[in-house]
Amino acid sequence: MFNKIIINSANLINNIELIKAKKACKICAMVKANAYGVGDREVVKIIDNYVDFYGVACYREACRIKNLTARPILIVGPIERLNCRFSYTCMSLADVKRVIRFNKPINVHLKVNTGMNRYGFNDLSEFETALKLIKNSIVNLQGVFTHFATADKLVEKQNRRFKKYLKLLEFYDLHPIIHADNSAVSLKFNHRYDMVRVGFNLYNSHENGLLPAAEIKTKICAINTVKSGELVGYDYRAVANKQVRVAVLPVGYADGFDMHYIGLNLNVGGKSCKVLNVCMDCFMLDISNTNLKLNDEVYILDKFNPLSQYAGKLNTTEYEVMTKFSHLRGSRVIKKIGNRLLVSIATNGEY
Repeated sequence: MFNKIIINSANLINNIELIKAKKACKICAMVKANAYGVGDREVVKIIDNYVDFYGVACYREACRIKNLTARPILIVGPIERLNCRFSYTCMSLADVKRVIRFNKPINVHLKVNTGMNRYGFNDLSEFETALKLIKNSIVNLQGVFTHFATADKLVEKQNRRFKKYLKLLEFYDLHPIIHADNSAVSLKFNHRYDMVRVGFNLYNSHENGLLPAAEIKTKICAINTVKSGELVGYDYRAVANKQVRVAVLPVGYADGFDMHYIGLNLNVGGKSCKVLNVCMDCFMLDISNTNLKLNDEVYILDKFNPLSQYAGKLNTTEYEVMTKFSHLRGSRVIKKIGNRLLVSIATNGEY
């Protein structure tokens, strides 16, 4: 295949070990959205011996991950289907009542809205009613958590709200797993709860000793010499103002390579090459100042072409950029570094 996401197992394990050393608590690895685009099947096979929980967004993702691990799986999104194999997030009293009616010993995590204003309990009295109902049912209160909206001073305001809910647990002699810190917050704060949920910091952070775990490479599948005044791709988006040598690479907007990357300069072998146009299945790159030839490999995501440059072009987050690359048509390959690779696999990109 022309396109590959290369997953560095040593960097993934390095990131987990750094987080565990700092936080000294359980680790919930967030593998939702195909492990933020890196590849959930591959990631789970690498990190399974190093984590305590997995976090996913929906029932379908939970089923997918359950085939790979015996670790508990927490669905952090809304309840779709109930199944005793998974742990569920209850965001309201209505959720709790629904789970209790199911009349099975399901594990639940109550989510508290402390300022994100997305999901979660908004009222202490409803939360207390939920605790009473759970305590008198066969449902197991496995966890209580919140989600911080920022990684600045607002965190502590949210945390103070969270602690008001936690006090009720003591009153009812309940001892669930408490978790709040996410990737961004865990770099700046340590609230010393029982577990942290880590997503982006596992995969492509460059901060605090964390290392990027994924690179993307492709191959040049065509080279054209385009004369001045001629088009490069659709709709006059690129018209050569001089003779240029253009490489065609089989990564398009269907693969997560956004059309707004037109004009972006990629570092290819130390040379700056401009993205001239993007189509559904490929993009065109000005390689006039290089000696590149047909079938040469080109890295479009690596230390020279980081997520940050793509995010800057789109005025968005690195999270969004990487999850778009989840659609890359190609293979995912685990890169073995020393003895850090537990399992070596390659997949056909069917995600």
